[in-house]
Formats: sequence, C-alpha cells, structure tokens
Amino acid sequence: RKIIGKELDIYLPKKNIAFEFNGLYWHSEIYKDKNYHKNKSTLCSNKNIELIHIYEDDWDFRNNIVKSMILNKIGKTPNKIYGRKCTIMEVVDNEEVKSFLNDNHIQGFVNSSIKIGLFYNNELVSLMTFKKNDLNYELNRYCTKIFYNVIGGASKLFNYFIKNYKFKSIISFSNLSYSSGHIYKTLGFKQIKVLHPDYSYIVDGLRKHKFNFRVKNEKNNMLSKNIFRIYDSGKIKFEFINQ
Repeated sequence: RKIIGKELDIYLPKKNIAFEFNGLYWHSEIYKDKNYHKNKSTLCSNKNIELIHIYEDDWDFRNNIVKSMILNKIGKTPNKIYGRKCTIMEVVDNEEVKSFLNDNHIQGFVNSSIKIGLFYNNELVSLMTFKKNDLNYELNRYCTKIFYNVIGGASKLFNYFIKNYKFKSIISFSNLSYSSGHIYKTLGFKQIKVLHPDYSYIVDGLRKHKFNFRVKNEKNNMLSKNIFRIYDSGKIKFEFINQ
C-alpha cells in the first residue's frame, strides 16, 4: 500500500512491474467505478511502474497465455528464437490462424484481411494480422507462440507489410490492462490519444463484449438480470503514417 497509496497484489521493485488479480464479481460495477482500474494503472505509471491486470476469466480459461505473458514481462521466457532465422510467409489457412490466435493471444481470434507469419523449422511461431479499410489498415493482432520470445519478430513482420502493401495509414490499439504499447513505438507508430475505459458484461464467469447486449435501456435491462459490467483500464490509439 505504500507504493501508490493503494493495495498492489504483487510488486517486483527490481523490475518496476506490479500485478493485480481482478476477480470478476468483486471488480464489477457493484464494487468498483469505471475508472478504478485505469486510475490504478495511472498511479503506477506515475511511479514508472508497469501494472499488469490479470482478470479472473483469463486466469481460469487462458492460464498458459497469462503465464507466458508474466514470464515475458519479467524477462524469464524459456525459449528464444531470432527472427532472422525464421522464414516469413503469408498464412492463407484461416483455421490455422484461428487456432494460433486462440492458443496464443489473450484476446483470441479476430477476422483479418492479411495474415503474415514467421516459421521456424516449418512451425508457425509468430503472427501479425491486419484488417483493411480502403487504403487504411488496422494492425489488429500480433503474438508469438506461448513461452517463446521471437527476437526482432515484430519488426520483421511489420517491415514485410510496409514493403508489400499500399496504404495511407495503419492504426492499432494497446489495451492498458496488459501493455503500455512500447512495441508500437519501436515500430514507428505515434500515440494519437488515450481512450476511456470500456466495459464488458460478466456472463457465466466470462467477460462478454457489450455489442452482444445492445438493447433499449441496456444498463437497467442487464441489471434486472443480475448481469453486471466490468471495466478495463482504457486503450491507447496508435497510428503509422506512410511517408
């Protein structure tokens, strides 16, 4: 409690990293206001501490992905591969993309127009995907195989996209619950704005996207069913402009 004036579940002073475990019920709108998680992240950031929020459903259902993220944050990833030793190829099998993202990305699969992968010994070890909108794109997923660090992988994948596709701009979003977006800055993105915390609904022990529950008098309707909101820490919007 002495570090930021509020309780931190785990604090590693030598790493300047802290972890919070957010139980869905106790961190829902019943007990926490919509800025609770964001404010805690901001207090840590002001002390040069990166705060990682681990939500209960991620721990229950994406346990290995969370463990891999933790190991990566503290520099203890057990397997390292250099991107220069990988073969770069576009992935056309959408089932392979879906399986890889669901197994290795905390937010799972999302539809995309372009899927670029790094392969090591013929195995997909890193993936970057883009969604097209006219001559603009969104970088909507990047991840590596869990428990692996592909050194220089993000740069290799992103540079391939720049060289092979026409675009005016690329946007992407960093979820402040998990990341401050450092990787975007290394790729040449500029921070555009910080977005307010967004909410999901807690249904059967899982966070569900709010778009699934768009009805008249949405909030009161959901509260009447004892279905509560839980908020994230906000997002940062980044943009890369083609010069």
